[in-house]
Amino acid sequence: MSIIKPASGLFAVSILIFSQGIGAVGLPAVSNVHQAKVLPETGELSSAITTGKPDVWLRLRYEEVEDDIPAGSPLAGTEDADLSSLRAALGYTSARFHGFWARLELELNRRLGSDSALNVDDDLTFPPGPAGSRIAEGHALIPDNNFEEINEAFIGWRSATGGCPNAPGACNGHTSFKLGRQSIIYDNHRWVGNIVWRQNFQSFDAFRFDNSSINNLTFSYAYVDRVNRLFGDDSPFREYEMNNSHLINVAYKLPFGKLSGYGYLLDYDDNSRTPFPEGVGVGPGITNFDSDTWGLRFTGKHRLHDNLTLLTELEWANQDPSGDAASNLDDNDYTNIEIGGVFDVAGKPVVLKVGQEVLEGNGVNALQTPLATVHAFNGWTDKFVGAPGGSATPAGGLVDTSVTLVLKGLMSSVIGPSKLVVQYHKFEADNVIGGVDDYGDEWGVLFAKPFDKKWLGLIKFASFEDGGDGFSFDTDKIWLMGQYRMK
Repeated sequence: MSIIKPASGLFAVSILIFSQGIGAVGLPAVSNVHQAKVLPETGELSSAITTGKPDVWLRLRYEEVEDDIPAGSPLAGTEDADLSSLRAALGYTSARFHGFWARLELELNRRLGSDSALNVDDDLTFPPGPAGSRIAEGHALIPDNNFEEINEAFIGWRSATGGCPNAPGACNGHTSFKLGRQSIIYDNHRWVGNIVWRQNFQSFDAFRFDNSSINNLTFSYAYVDRVNRLFGDDSPFREYEMNNSHLINVAYKLPFGKLSGYGYLLDYDDNSRTPFPEGVGVGPGITNFDSDTWGLRFTGKHRLHDNLTLLTELEWANQDPSGDAASNLDDNDYTNIEIGGVFDVAGKPVVLKVGQEVLEGNGVNALQTPLATVHAFNGWTDKFVGAPGGSATPAGGLVDTSVTLVLKGLMSSVIGPSKLVVQYHKFEADNVIGGVDDYGDEWGVLFAKPFDKKWLGLIKFASFEDGGDGFSFDTDKIWLMGQYRMK
């Protein structure tokens, strides 16, 4: 693999920047209530507007893909892709007036240099569809497009604490709502996220209500009308039109961890720009269908010794086809067990985690997570992400056994704060369908370096090796990223 091509010379300044908000392994858990910044209360509407706060997010990225495709495959000749791109987002959040506030965020992305990738914008057409469009383009997939759009535009309200309307400070009460286009993230992005990895973030046209008035108990509900996906207006998969879709998340803080319960009830409307009746729909097992998903999640953190903290993550869910889903589809379960520890080695934290995640498949359909930040799960080469986005769990399901090592502050006396991550995944079928049992395995390495509170950098590499049962083909990917963020 050619790591850096001449067109990406601007990245040769080694590692630039990456977001601290993106966890190296998966994504950090997010509170299920009162997301987004809330500024102080003001006495006048004009003051609320003029005393708001701007924010800026710039992200420069080079991505390279190399697939090892057999000569006899129809996709032969489309093995490689590389793309440099710059994402820019400018936001403004007002102060509050009688508890009300507003936010607007504009975002755009520009490809830099030649476009040597299938981007899933206007280079994807029906016919020929995803595979045929890739053959016509002559490159592998990197779904970062040129676009300009409104990422967030909403009005919010948050109740005040006693005496707050005439007092300084943020005046944060227990109840809030947001109406309009907004980012929605629940827990660790596994079911609902903003796809922060790609240059075009996912947002939701929705009404959201949050409450934390009962001690240790938090409740969030969202009614979703539309999901604005990562591809932009030129893509046939630019959005999910939803119909009576509801997101429910309840969490209770325990002395030894947090217990969450959720219900994600999704009802897709027809997508007139594709031949599929609803959602994405790209083949057996990976068609997005109307579904009701109910689940429980526990995360724990317990100090066993001065130099050892136990980490636990347990989750179960059931996804049942509903609404207009075909009658031959059946329900599937989701389970995740992850055990780990934080060790203090020479004054530096070392995290070691072992886990197994199971997305069931019954041979006809499999459990899917279409609204998730899927890249954070099941390997960075995205073997279980569909060409039109969303999850692509095969009809036989997926068993992902993983080991993750995180080193923070490596050589800190020389380079300062940093994070090094090494992870391994073994992918197998939950049910053997068509003789496919061993999907393959993957190694990933990431190094992230913050330079200060605004500038960060990252280099990341992942290598997937097919298991030999005909599931996929070997793939290597590398990223260099730089970021400036003022918030």
